[in-house]
Amino acid sequence: MAHHPPERAAEEIATHLRKFWDPRMRATILARVDRGEPMDDLLRAGVELLREGEIDPSEVRKPSGG
Repeated sequence: MAHHPPERAAEEIATHLRKFWDPRMRATILARVDRGEPMDDLLRAGVELLREGEIDPSEVRKPSGG
């Protein structure tokens, strides 16, 4: 996502996490941010947007099962 401007990259990351990560995976990355674990700045920004819910719900689809 680094090819996007930083704000857009963070939005794309948050959207990806919401669309494709299951709730346990999202909880794990949120906990890593809460603990202050080192991670890429864009990833941290995306996780913060995920936490704040600042992504368009119309962009989020339920993952297909399988």
